[in-house]
This record gives sequence, C-alpha cells and structure tokens, in this order.
Amino acid sequence: MTPAPARRRIPAAGRPFFHAAATTPKCRRSEARGIALMTLASLVIGASFVASSLLTRFPVWGGQAFRFTAAALLLGAFCGRRWRMVQAWPAGVWLRIVGLAITGMVGYNAAIITAERTAEPAVPGAIVGCAPLAVALLSPLLQAHSPAARRLAAAGLVVLGTYVVQGFGRTDSSGLGWSVVALACEVAFTFLAATTLTLTGPLLASACASAVAGLMSCAIAFAVEGTVWLRVPQASEAAALAWQAVAATAIGFLCWCRGIDQIGTERSALFLGLIPLSAAATTPLAGTGHLNIAQIVGCLMVAGGLILGMSHTPGPYEPAKRPKSG
Repeated sequence: MTPAPARRRIPAAGRPFFHAAATTPKCRRSEARGIALMTLASLVIGASFVASSLLTRFPVWGGQAFRFTAAALLLGAFCGRRWRMVQAWPAGVWLRIVGLAITGMVGYNAAIITAERTAEPAVPGAIVGCAPLAVALLSPLLQAHSPAARRLAAAGLVVLGTYVVQGFGRTDSSGLGWSVVALACEVAFTFLAATTLTLTGPLLASACASAVAGLMSCAIAFAVEGTVWLRVPQASEAAALAWQAVAATAIGFLCWCRGIDQIGTERSALFLGLIPLSAAATTPLAGTGHLNIAQIVGCLMVAGGLILGMSHTPGPYEPAKRPKSG
C-alpha cells in the first residue's frame, strides 16, 4: 500500500486566494476545522450585537479601546515563545498588521458608527452583507481568471438571504456612503488577512492587530470623548464589554483568522452571512426582538448558499486538478 502524499504547504508568495480541492484526508480535516472555526466566529460576533445594546450609555470609543486592549492582553498571554518571531518581522509585515487593525477593527467600526448617525442600523448591515459577493467577484479577477458560476451563485444567495433577514432602512447619502466604506474595509480585511497570515500565523496576527487597534482606539477616545470614557462601567456594561473583548474580539477574531487560513478568502467570506443570522437569533433571548417568517426564510437561504459554496470546493494546500492538454 502506498502511503498518502504528505501535505505540501504553498509558500506565501505563491499561495492563491482560491484554495484547491481537498484530495487527502488531512486536507479534508483541515477544511472541516476551517468551516467549524468560521461558524463559531460568526456566531459569537453576531451575538455581540445584543451586548452592544447594553452599552448605549457607555462612551463608544472608550468601549472600543477597552475591547481591543483586553483582547490583545488575552491573546498575547497565549503567544508564549511566538513573541520572539515579532522581533524579526520586517516593516512590511508590520504595515500589514496595521492594515488589519484599520480595515478589520478600528476603521470598520468607525465607518459603522458614523453611518448609524444618519442611517438605520439595517442599512450598514445590508451593505456590508454584500461582502461575500464582492469577494467572489474580486478574488478571481485578482488572479486573472473568470469567477466560478457556483461561487457567484452561492455568494448571491447568501447576500440575498442576509438582506431578507435584516431588511434595509432609511438613510441619507452620508449614511449610505459610510456604509460603503465599511463594506470596503471588510473586503480589504479579507484579502489582507489571506496574505498576512501565511507570514505571521493567526495567533500572533490577532494579538498584534488587537494591540494596534487598542492603541488607535485609546487615541480616538481621548480626542473625541476626553476623559469621560475612563469611568467605571456598571455591572451590565462590564458584562457586555467582557463579552465583546473575550468572545467577539479575542475568540471571534482569532477563529476568523484561522478559518481564512484554512479555507481561503472566497469561502470564508460566505460566513459573513451567518453574522446577521446569529444577531437575529439572539435578540429574542435578550427580549429585544423576535424571529418572523421572513427571517426564517432568509436563514434558510443563507444556509443554502453556504452548502452550495462549500460543496466541491478547493482545499488549502494542493493545486487544483486541471484537465490534461491534448
């Protein structure tokens, strides 16, 4: 019996955004882990919207500063000897880390916060929900080949299901514009993470990006809110901040990065559709909403899109099989 071929990791410079089909048991297990990680990340991030409803009276940027700083300390405690690698990082890697902090954390949240000043919360949610389709279109174009019809259909179904779940809302040009900025941040983060994680690893990238985001949020908090944000939170606010720091940021961000590293950008972007589903499912638990028939239909549409996008998809380490030429 011939042994199974060893898993070959493609160098960072040559690894595509689009991962090839899993042909070995190890690759299939890797994909299963990636799917589980992306699902967990989506669920805890979606549930954080309930926590946000408990922070309406807490300084916004003060909460962001606490969230990212606490997450950085928590993730940093698990890095151990990996911190030695940071000393050897060139400037280009640090620029990528700063880019992750801006696009996936501070910049994204700033765009959402600004958009919701003149738009109903469903507006940025619906616009950012288009990220799976944007990634499905851009990822193949960046690699100079046409998008796959299956992935476009899967992304379109996820986007449509997301819209059915949360609907749209009233807005003006400013709210719509900042919602588009948030979408751009989400898409940029997805592509930037795919190329950064191969150089740093998910844990170090998550810890360092959280630390950078914490420093940025502290600076913004002092500039916008003065010293008001330094007040001691109430019990409910402290619980909400703890959830956002530990679950939504430390666990959610790390699982999201690991998931991208396992299954690639195109398929990982589909899981963005699970975030509003998680938010819709958890709001009844907090007594702030209820599920209706339309939302249930939207959930089924997102699930269908995920199943379509995950089936017969590429795996993380081997090149796709191509037909033999003449």
